[in-house]
Amino acid sequence: MNKFKVFFTFIAFFWLLLCGAGAIYAITKGYVGNSLFAWVGLLINAWALPVWMLLRYRSPEKLAGDLRESAAFSCVLVGLAIVLLTDSERGLPVYLAIGNLFVLLVYLYHLSAVGHPKMPALDEEFPPLAIAGDGNWQAAAFCREKGLDGVLVIFLRGSYCADSRHQLHQVHNLLADLARRNIGLLLLSGQPENKWAASLTAGVQVQQLEMSGKNAVRFAAPSAAPLILRPWVRDAVRPSAWLIDAEGVVLWRELSMNYRVPAGVDLLRAQLFRVED
Repeated sequence: MNKFKVFFTFIAFFWLLLCGAGAIYAITKGYVGNSLFAWVGLLINAWALPVWMLLRYRSPEKLAGDLRESAAFSCVLVGLAIVLLTDSERGLPVYLAIGNLFVLLVYLYHLSAVGHPKMPALDEEFPPLAIAGDGNWQAAAFCREKGLDGVLVIFLRGSYCADSRHQLHQVHNLLADLARRNIGLLLLSGQPENKWAASLTAGVQVQQLEMSGKNAVRFAAPSAAPLILRPWVRDAVRPSAWLIDAEGVVLWRELSMNYRVPAGVDLLRAQLFRVED
């Protein structure tokens, strides 16, 4: 299933980029007739999502998405409205713009959805994890070694993901609350730390989950990384967040149902009281 989602996600973005490029070609070559504004509307309609995702990737500190990707969705609808209002002949731009809206909806609600296998439940012990170059990690041993009352474990999909980059940026706003409550922090992804921007990892450490290690299959999705990253990156970590007490028992968890909406800092902060209880 992961391979199908990755393939169709690639096709979806390729199609949107191709439609936008076709609109530019039609405009510059004068093949628009009386439908100039319709092709401009199609360009907005087609490139709204790819451009928005690129901007979010480049500026995770300033831009955040949501389940509907409201900024991109609004531009897609604006582009569609321009096409419908200006293409009196109901030509190719109309059909392409409607098709692009369908592609956007499929991506937002299906292609970016995350399926989780059976995961540790509340009040169960969190399983040991294999961390690259650092052996097995166990929550209880980690808390004893550091003298902590608990630990917050956050799984990041990857440095190529705009939402993971935004979540990592947000984590810095949580450090003071974690220190005040004597709670540790473990950030895990499927990539080495040097793959993450230094501006995002300043003051924190993103460790690499050993993808072939014990229990990794529960937290990492095989062949779920974007197709354009092959063969360098194949697997993607399923985004989730776990609050664990000093005995290694799960107090709270958030299993993201869509990789574009991982747990935000406000949600994470609101759960920290559970360690004291």
